[in-house]
Amino acid sequence: MKPSFLVIDKPAGITSHDVVAAVRAVTGVKKVGHTGTLDPFATGVLPLALGGATRLIQFLDESLKIYDATIQLGSRTDTGDPTGKVEAEAPVPELTEEVILETLQTFVGGRMQTPPAYSAVKKNGKKLYEYARKGEKVEVPARPITIHALDLVEWGDDQLRVRIHCSRGTYARVLANEIAEALGTVGHLCALARERSGPFELSDAIDFEALSTIVSDEPDKTWEQVLLSRGKREERVKWKGRDEVVDALAPYVRRPVDCLSHLPLADVDESGAKRVKSGGDPPAVPVGVMVGGRFLVVEGDRLIAVAERVPTGGKVLRVL
Repeated sequence: MKPSFLVIDKPAGITSHDVVAAVRAVTGVKKVGHTGTLDPFATGVLPLALGGATRLIQFLDESLKIYDATIQLGSRTDTGDPTGKVEAEAPVPELTEEVILETLQTFVGGRMQTPPAYSAVKKNGKKLYEYARKGEKVEVPARPITIHALDLVEWGDDQLRVRIHCSRGTYARVLANEIAEALGTVGHLCALARERSGPFELSDAIDFEALSTIVSDEPDKTWEQVLLSRGKREERVKWKGRDEVVDALAPYVRRPVDCLSHLPLADVDESGAKRVKSGGDPPAVPVGVMVGGRFLVVEGDRLIAVAERVPTGGKVLRVL
């Protein structure tokens, strides 16, 4: 396959690494990387870079995230999500829609947020969850985040469902607990679906049910049997030919130039593309790109390289 991106609608109950392994197996692409993990209990948008596109992950603009989050009121867990142990309980006050909306509005805007104990943030070279699993408490500084919007979707006696528009680096688990406390109780995140990560949206994604249908050469098999049993001892489900699978995935595959559309373009012809690929300088920097700004070198609709403006002109950062 050509360097490209594929958006998976991750099901609950498996890790992001499980998704990467499955896609690597069905496509035959050795290099497959995700642009940001989802917890096993979470679902939704998991963008994958295929082949040479893994070299482009750092240039993506995934600053905007959208989550559909359900908060369980009345109980707090040690992990902040449904996988943890309940460590505190409190009665849930009688809430009105007006009170909930007013409370949610107080979270909109820039704020500081401390990463949760069960997270991959590192302290002295170790991930926080490694300390937490040993019962060790460590302090890490709060980080700036932005909540662009916080919309009420539905609510009941002890649950609250919200849609979060936020910056990268926002922990929905922490936000869920903070919202619960602001409402006069405790809480934890009990369900989470990522609807958008930068240019990647749920409408672009293929779920594992559809993927298993594309891959399986046997009817009436679950996606677990088709996609997760390859390394197990039970008899494997027969797969279709790889070329057939790759062709069927074509409608879901996104070109790098489309996923990096936030960057301006500098066009080259065939000879210019060969020059850049051979280590030559990029073409003239697009108008408006300041020093330190990045741009794409393209031949038609084909991405050739990512470049950056430096004081002397353009400098190639990555060749695709």
